[in-house]
Amino acid sequence: MHVSRADTDPKHSHYDVEINPLVKGKDAKKPRPLLQKIWDQAVNEAQGEVKAALAAGAYDQQKSLYTPKEVPLEGGKLEIVIGLIEDGIVPTDDKRRWKIVIKPADHTQIDLDAVDKYSGGDKQAAKYGDAMLRGIGAVNVLFRQDPAQKYHMAGAAGRKFFSEQNSSLLPSGGVLYQGFQQSYRYTSTGTGGLQLDTAYSAFFQPGLLVEVAPRILGLDGAPGGGRGGARGGRGGPRGGFGGAPGPARPLQELTPINVHKLNGLLRGAKFTVTHRKTERIFSIIKLTTQPSENIKFTLNGKDGKPDRTVSVAQYFAEQYNVKVTRPRLPCVQYGKNYIPMEFVKLLPYNSIPFARQTSDQTAEMIKVTAKPPQQRRDAIMAWRQKLDYDSLPKLKAWGVQVAKEMLTVQARVLNAPSVLYGGNKNLRAAFGSWNMKGVKFTKPGKPLESWAVVSLDQRCTIQDCQEFVRTFTGHLSSYGVPVKTTQPPISHANPHAGGNNFGVKNALSTAAKSAYMIAKKDPQLILVILPSRDTALYESIKTCATEGLHKPVVTQCLQSAKIKSPRGLDQYCGNVAMKVQAKVGGLTHQVDHKIDKTTMMIGADVTHPPAKGGSIPPSIAVSVAAVDGNNNKFKPALRLQGGRVEIIQDFENMITDHIKTFEKNSGAKPQGILFFRDGVSEGQYSHCLDYELRAIKTAASKFPNYKPKVTFVICGKRHAMRFFATSDQDRDRTGNLPPGTVVDKGVTSPALFDFYLQAHAGLQGTAKPTHYVVVADEIGYSADKLQNLVNVLCYSYARATRSVSLVPVAYYADLIAEKARAWIYNDDSETATVPSTTSGSKVQLADFDAYRIAKRFASAPEFENVAWYM
Repeated sequence: MHVSRADTDPKHSHYDVEINPLVKGKDAKKPRPLLQKIWDQAVNEAQGEVKAALAAGAYDQQKSLYTPKEVPLEGGKLEIVIGLIEDGIVPTDDKRRWKIVIKPADHTQIDLDAVDKYSGGDKQAAKYGDAMLRGIGAVNVLFRQDPAQKYHMAGAAGRKFFSEQNSSLLPSGGVLYQGFQQSYRYTSTGTGGLQLDTAYSAFFQPGLLVEVAPRILGLDGAPGGGRGGARGGRGGPRGGFGGAPGPARPLQELTPINVHKLNGLLRGAKFTVTHRKTERIFSIIKLTTQPSENIKFTLNGKDGKPDRTVSVAQYFAEQYNVKVTRPRLPCVQYGKNYIPMEFVKLLPYNSIPFARQTSDQTAEMIKVTAKPPQQRRDAIMAWRQKLDYDSLPKLKAWGVQVAKEMLTVQARVLNAPSVLYGGNKNLRAAFGSWNMKGVKFTKPGKPLESWAVVSLDQRCTIQDCQEFVRTFTGHLSSYGVPVKTTQPPISHANPHAGGNNFGVKNALSTAAKSAYMIAKKDPQLILVILPSRDTALYESIKTCATEGLHKPVVTQCLQSAKIKSPRGLDQYCGNVAMKVQAKVGGLTHQVDHKIDKTTMMIGADVTHPPAKGGSIPPSIAVSVAAVDGNNNKFKPALRLQGGRVEIIQDFENMITDHIKTFEKNSGAKPQGILFFRDGVSEGQYSHCLDYELRAIKTAASKFPNYKPKVTFVICGKRHAMRFFATSDQDRDRTGNLPPGTVVDKGVTSPALFDFYLQAHAGLQGTAKPTHYVVVADEIGYSADKLQNLVNVLCYSYARATRSVSLVPVAYYADLIAEKARAWIYNDDSETATVPSTTSGSKVQLADFDAYRIAKRFASAPEFENVAWYM
């Protein structure tokens, strides 16, 4: 939506704001809600010109104030001291008082017109870049002032807002809240624009912890669900040998496994207490391993009485006159204090990290969130009306006006390529997909010779497995996958023998040895049959196969229900066959991408550890590069690096290895490098380009007389841009725009080479395009050539018969990073988060070996040289 400015002074002032306790304590925590509460009270108590300046301003709940009025300063600053009112009491103790110091920022003046000047698209646009970013930052803070008073603000950027209205309960103690997200940004139409979209997020249900915890753990009699999601997670078993959850009953005690699971989920969750009246909010550090009746401490004697040892239950009875009715339950630790679980009440808006969402939760969320385009458009416009920007006093004071209709832009639809299979058979994609019936894969890998099958489902018998193997090997042969061992060894195992997924290692080790005994070669593949969609079990298998055996072994997990049902079995076998083909080093299909054979394509991504207290585990950096000039087979490199660091720290050495591999297979080093970088936020474009392009150049300089040209493209999916067709003829059967839709005008940058491409068909909900930004282009691609190239490449994803939303080489990097999360961030890992034992402690990075994964993979070259991650 267009955002215009009325005829008011575009010059605003920017001030730095510091809020600290009057009496400084040790590393006092200052969460955003607390800072906002302090700020609101300061504004209410201010008078005269100070009140006018502060009230007209936009405070970002951290360190910045933007205001159209100058703040009166004395000696270059303004100091305000307030006693924060809590529980209706005005404190007299200086320890409960706060000091606010306001000073001019480094860039004191903010020019809101700079955004419009940049958006004008003339040759001078680039010179307004820095001023434009400052203007965008100020207006984004302005836009969230009113919603922050009415809704729950979520996310580090403060762009998402949620309400408890129209919420939907989720399995495993979850609740789905609805809301909106908004972001002010530049356009290329001459004015700034506001991105407005619906938002959904999963949270833990609010309420008494003793009532919510059983739901989270599946102890309330409701259907369970394996922990984890698309980005991995940890948790307990569901189904198979574990059995169904028992009937609901009041929670009286927790097993160590349950405590472990709750600690992984609820660390950092906000709560209030029920044993006394207070408005104060606390954060969970952890649940104790001991029940409250066993936790004792020394209570200092008063009035000459001696010190004595009391239990937590005794203390609460004496101090608060309340009885602990569930003494076998653990306590919750917050700061250095302990409180019995039954007195803890979880607040709304404790988010369930994406990595921790169960498959059942995800399935239920999709039912609510996957709105067809017209419904999503209507919902966006309903939020536009509800937010009523036109009546907001601060927006009027700033002269900011938001259009009531969506911005109209031009788009083009790129042609789909032909998809090439074995025997030079070409298939033409229709609506972004095709059928591989009657085809053979393009290029076989090594014959499937050393492999085994293990069933982890007691209901899937050896005979069931034998029947499936006969069917599956028949499908493999029909697709041209050579199978040398048609009767692999089959075994049966209990994955939970000895504890939670403890039997996995023994099951895989036995299967690997059986495969070796048959073929006298290291195992190429272990098929693992699962009892259900249990993500925790799946991750245990992948972690063990990668790091728990003598050498890494490729695995392929299957669903027991799928292999035993004749319905849909052919299609299921076809889907699995594509994965197996890639995992034995073969090529399923290819497209004519017309990339020069002297060019090497690279994708890269970095994934970060969960944001839950304690020392920060490392981030995981992944690069994936073509092994030769055909640019259709790839080899990854993985590194661990400092936690929450987005720039790839060891990129120089990773690129060096990629160049050597390409030269080994092609006979020459690549003369061009086409680099697709995923996961970089807009504010980091420049830093990422500077560091990682320099790393590529430095790597190349290690080889004599070698200076390859580099084109550097950043791929972004974490944006709120949505496109809707303006006429029926532009919609596909789902109401979405057709695959191949590209937009490079109106909402793109006037100074950068960028475009939005929706290469895929929107099967559910409203399709989301990928934003491609070319930050360096030494190869010299035209807009048409690069757009068509990316669109064609999106049809080459190895394990699909449809186009995908992200260029596959970057998709592979993202996929590998997510796989690695399960190994690195599992709760038993040496690099997993270590919970802090004191509140307010300084952030520390966990120790790690950057080459831990790389060294492990190097021990098994056959593993490293196939697409084990498919």
